[in-house]
Amino acid sequence: MKRVGVTGAAGFIGSHMCSRLLDEGLEVVGIDDLSMGSLGNIGSCLERPGFAFEVLDAARRRSLRTVFDGCDAIVHLAALKIPRYGGALRTLESNVASANAACAVALAIDADLVIASTSDVYGNAPTPLREDGPVLLGPPTTRRWAYAVSKLYDEHVALALAEERGLRATILRLFNVYGPNNHVSWWGGPVVTFYEALLRDELIEIHGDGRQTRTFTYVEDTVEAFVRALRSPEARGEVINVGASSPITILELAGLVQATLGIPQPLRARFVPYEALPGRYQDVRHRVPDVSKAQRLLGFSAKVSLEDGLRRSLDWHRSLLERQGVAQG
Repeated sequence: MKRVGVTGAAGFIGSHMCSRLLDEGLEVVGIDDLSMGSLGNIGSCLERPGFAFEVLDAARRRSLRTVFDGCDAIVHLAALKIPRYGGALRTLESNVASANAACAVALAIDADLVIASTSDVYGNAPTPLREDGPVLLGPPTTRRWAYAVSKLYDEHVALALAEERGLRATILRLFNVYGPNNHVSWWGGPVVTFYEALLRDELIEIHGDGRQTRTFTYVEDTVEAFVRALRSPEARGEVINVGASSPITILELAGLVQATLGIPQPLRARFVPYEALPGRYQDVRHRVPDVSKAQRLLGFSAKVSLEDGLRRSLDWHRSLLERQGVAQG
């Protein structure tokens, strides 16, 4: 493997992915339509030899084929996430079209393919969540499940192409990735929204009672799993959970975030009932992965503790605010 194509290269995980692959001595071709990513995320990559970048919609199959020609592998990260405030149709159409394109191009250029999926495909399945276990999605009248359905389609089409046409694809289901370069909105998840609120002297917004449990994976660990998947032929045709294994409630997470800022208790938060959220929003009560398959096939387990990851994230948030202050000044 000498040359890797990355969709969503200017996004959160994509920017870290490109940097890591360059550090591995590989050539990297990144594409992004910049709808959610930014050139600032890949500023350091743009200055490095072996990196090429084009502004391109990942769903444009013919253009993607041209740009990725000569790549030995493709990492497909481009996606739209949960359409909490609208855009369900766009989420469905974009994610399906870009996955179709990535699979078709990988077949056309005879490249390995690693696809980013999501823990959201499990829906409300019982924990611990296993790759060969059931999924339990909510009704189509609830907009949030559009994202899960689109990513579940991505998985099915990749596995069908693997079985019927020899596509060498690995699917990684990601669990709550956080860290620098994240999108500073609800899109980026609770860690980023909690920091942004507190740093602006606002209240943290917690949906429901805050006792829902999650695991949080630092982006450095997530990228490590992708690199290992790229280098593991035995992982082709497999679906693999990638995440930390220690659950924490959203209330506990909020307390940790507040503590890293040196803000004393009580918790500076306001609680928003689900019925006040748009799109008939449904939450998942518990989401904890079984990570034994990642350990077995990839030799992977998350290393960065939540406390350490939160400190690193805080440093980035503060530097971001400083840059914004300089720009406004």
